[in-house]
Amino acid sequence: MDFPFVREAISQLFSKPSTIAFPAEPSPAKPNYRGRIVVHPDKCINCNMCERVCAGQAITFCSHCASFCTHGAIELSDDYHMVATKEEDLIVTGTNIKKAPPKKAAPAAKPAAKPAEEKAAKAEEKPAEAVADEKAEEKPKKKAAAPKKEKAPKAEAAEEAPAPVAPPQPRDDGKPVQDPSKCIYCTLCARNCPAGALTVDRKEKTWTLDEDLCVACGTCQGACPKDAIIM
Repeated sequence: MDFPFVREAISQLFSKPSTIAFPAEPSPAKPNYRGRIVVHPDKCINCNMCERVCAGQAITFCSHCASFCTHGAIELSDDYHMVATKEEDLIVTGTNIKKAPPKKAAPAAKPAAKPAEEKAAKAEEKPAEAVADEKAEEKPKKKAAAPKKEKAPKAEAAEEAPAPVAPPQPRDDGKPVQDPSKCIYCTLCARNCPAGALTVDRKEKTWTLDEDLCVACGTCQGACPKDAIIM
């Protein structure tokens, strides 16, 4: 009686195994493997963009959340060891609520001095004799009529060039700033804003930012086809 299985079993006792002894010897994942999701709370700005683009509303392994995260707060690792006895062990969480920087107070405008008060102050500074001499010098000047200057023709008059407008500068808190010279009011920034912080009126040519809703995610800047948004 032949025992082929016994013979095969005995021969394999003295040969090396053809498989890897996982998990004692874990093998590296292939390049571009989409494994366990890693969240960096210190980079997250809570813009909810990852939740909006997730097809399953669950932050799955399709990598859409990582692709749309402008601050690199989500990435897919090469970790495929996702065996757990509890469902809670597979849930990836993390948050870091950042406080908005304090707004700078506008400088208080200095009250303009009245002309009458300025004259009175100057009169008090000068002695009475000097004031009398000035009045005496002013009287003959009034009598002598100044010669009229001939007006130059309009065609030859040099037109004053308009003063150059300084381009808008980025804000300290990282929120968007509009450049009216480039904006075409196409409303793409408002339609792509995940927080609904932008309001654009194409007819009235207005661009409005709600600072309380804006999370400075940079989506509006990426959606602008004319580079009219500065951050």
